[in-house]
Parts: sequence; structure tokens; C-alpha cells
Amino acid sequence: MHIFYFSNLSMKTILKSLCFVPVFLFLLFSCAKDDATNLIVSKQDINLKVGMTDTIKVTVSYTGDQVKVPVTVSVSDNTVANATILPAPNGINQGSSTFSRSVVIKALSRGTTSVVIHAGTKNITCPTSIAQTTLILNQSVVMNYGLAIETSDNNVFIMDFFPETFKLNLSTESFAGSGQFIHFESLLPASLTSLSAGTFKNNTGGVNIFLPGDYYVENGKSIPYGTYIVSIVNNQMTYTLIKSGQYTVSINGSTYNIEGDLTTENTEIIHFSYTGPVSVVDKTEKPVIVKPLFTKGELLNAGDYYNRSISTTFFLFLETPNVDLNSSTLDGEVLYAQFDVNTYYTNSIPTGIYHVLTQSQYDNFEVAPFTIVPGNFHLYKDELVTGGTWYYNATSRKRLISGIVDVTDDYQQYSMKYTFYDRIGSQVTGTFNGTLNIKSSAPGMVKSFIDKVNNSSGFSAFAKQKATVFGPIHENKLRFTGAN
Repeated sequence: MHIFYFSNLSMKTILKSLCFVPVFLFLLFSCAKDDATNLIVSKQDINLKVGMTDTIKVTVSYTGDQVKVPVTVSVSDNTVANATILPAPNGINQGSSTFSRSVVIKALSRGTTSVVIHAGTKNITCPTSIAQTTLILNQSVVMNYGLAIETSDNNVFIMDFFPETFKLNLSTESFAGSGQFIHFESLLPASLTSLSAGTFKNNTGGVNIFLPGDYYVENGKSIPYGTYIVSIVNNQMTYTLIKSGQYTVSINGSTYNIEGDLTTENTEIIHFSYTGPVSVVDKTEKPVIVKPLFTKGELLNAGDYYNRSISTTFFLFLETPNVDLNSSTLDGEVLYAQFDVNTYYTNSIPTGIYHVLTQSQYDNFEVAPFTIVPGNFHLYKDELVTGGTWYYNATSRKRLISGIVDVTDDYQQYSMKYTFYDRIGSQVTGTFNGTLNIKSSAPGMVKSFIDKVNNSSGFSAFAKQKATVFGPIHENKLRFTGAN
């Protein structure tokens, strides 16, 4: 009896234990299956330059519910780099035993750190090394081209800063050697003729700026302009465009200290410093007096060009004998001017004295009769084109911003005494006597005539350059003569 009672008690205990086992196993396997079992990264050692980014792929093997296996990332020194997990591109896929995430790592400063990727109870460490390109420069060639950019009223400074691995020849404006140097196109106030102290940032307008780098195409060849780094290896020259950044200039006696960080087209941030003298070569255009001998002309009636019902606009083109505006080749000189007259004139410019509008008058469209519009740029169907009053010859193009024209109209036999000035004080002056070929025109015809003048093969590249923020200075670069 005693023995039976003991066995019965043991059986109850056993039965209770057996009931507990499924619960224990359920809890055990429930905890175990919502977890990562393995992590694999596409690249474990990360090496970057400051400013650049890299994306690595992490593949997570897991059991259980994917939602319950979050992926996170941490960085041991987030002043050197930071890291971000990108969202799953296709959402959650519960039918698979693996999933992937992309981790974007951005280099912030020189140094080393660790990027640790976590998934559930698993993690993987990616050693990360960040380097920075630094250019130490101690030679300079700085040239002041004055008002060389037609859309800016500031002086253009072309500045090249070299390391000691180059040899400069200022008398021939050439250089030789190998390595890397920086070419800047910077804008300073028109009143300055030397490099000033201050901070310069990238932009396309204003003052105390440098122009971002880009390419233009000439004769099928891409040519850099703006600001860029030149690399010369084995006499081969390559370019890296600078898109943003800033530099600071300080002056101690005759020594300039220039230092800054420049962001390249591939987002790398390059640090540079220059210490040494800066002598500025004067390349500014000097005022001249031009006396064209125009013998013929065209007069295009553009109607109420500004939709203000206060004047009729005529575009006058005066030409030397060999110019033909119906041809793609112009040989000679052209002056075109935008006259505004009383609304009842449809086929002539009446007798009177015409003054070129001031810039503020033009900005307010005060295009009253007996006025002339100054040379300008404007948008036509989202394209920047020239308008107003301009002069061209084989070697130059002048935007005329002030002046006076005395017109006598004797039954469309014209006598026009004109004197115009550009913004550096050059003068275009003379007298035209003769008839004008009268044409009614839409704005498109006016633009067509102006385009022919701008782009004609009869004018040099200097004269016919397109109306961009960048001027003819691109034809005046230092000449590379090879290795030392």
C-alpha cells in the first residue's frame, strides 16, 4: 500500500512534467526563431576620401519573423564617418530565409573608425579608414582680366597655384613639370586690382566668389572653364572640376596665406593651402576709339515689342560693305541698336535726338519714344540671348551701354551721327548716310539676325563668343611645355 501510493505520486509528478515540456519547448523555439543566424557584407574594409560615400550590402540570414529582426548601424567615431540604413526597396518578404539592406557610409574627416552593423543578436564590424587629399602650394600666377565677363560688373581674376614640382616662366606665360595644381576663376569688386583678404565661396554671380567648373565644347573637344584641378602625369593632362567649397585669403606684409576646402565633381573634399607672394599681372582690356565706315543697313519693325502701348520698337543693323545678314558668313563690322519711336511710325525712324537708357530706366522698361535700349542679355524661349545695342568687328564684341544718336530722316534718306560707349569707356563713333532696307519682323526674325552676327564664322571666337557668364578669358591660359 505504501509502495503503491509512492508510485502514484511519482506518476502525477511525471504527468505534470510531461505537460510542462511542450510549453517549455514552445517558448524555447519561439524565442530562438525570431533572430538573425548569419550576417554577410559585400565589403568589410571601407576606405574612402573625405566627402565621398560608399554603399555596402548586408545580407541577413534569419529564422522566424523578419519584422522582428531589425537591422541597425552604429559608428564608433561619428566625427570621422556616419552611416545610414536604407529602407527595404521591396518591403518585407516573409517567404524567404534571407533579406538584404544597403548601408551608406559617408566620409566626414580624416581618421579611422568602425562601422558596426547589427541584426538581432548578430553584428559585424567594418573597419573604416578615411583619407584626405591635401595640396601644398607655393607658386602663383595671378592675372586680372577686369570686366571680362559680360554678365558681371566685377573684375575677373584668373589664378593658378602650383607646388614646387613645377617650373614657371612668367615672361612666356608657360609652365613645365608634373603633379597637381589649382586653376581658379574668381570675381572681385571692379575697384580692386589686387587679390584682397576675405572668404571666397563658389557661385555664378556676385562678388568675392569663384566660379564652379564645367566644360564647353569647341571643335569637338571638351575644354574646362571655371575652377578645376589639373593633374599632369607622364606629360598627360587631366582635369577634376570643382563644384563647391570656399577658401580664405589672409595677408601678412607681402606674404599671402590662402587655405580652403574644395568639393570636386565626384564629391571628394580636397584641402589646399598656399603660402607665398601674389603678384597680379594686368590683363584688363584698354579703352579704344572705333570709327566704323558703315555703308548699308537693315531696319526691322518689331512693333509693340514690350506690350506697353507707348512706343514702336525698331532694330537697326548697320553694316560695312561685305556683310550680308542673309549669309552664314559675315566679313566686316556690324552695329545693331534698338530704337523706340512714337507708335504711329511703322516704316521709319523719325528725325530727332535719341539717348541710350540708363540701366535703371531699362530695368523699369521706360522705353519711351526717342530712346535706345542699352546692350543687355535677356531670355527668349528659355535661351539667354543678346539684345539692345552691340558692336562687332573681327576681333571684339562690345556691349554699348550709353550714348546718343542724332537722326535726320529726309524721305528715308538717313543721316545718323552716333557716339556709343561700352562699360570700360571704349567709344564707337561715326556717321551713317544712306537708305535702309525696311522689314516687318517678329521677335524670332530679330533673334535670327542677332544669332547670325553672334555665331558667324566671319568673326573670331573672341568676338562671337556666346552670351554666357563666362568671357573670352578661356582663350588665355598658361601654356604647358612638358616635364622639367
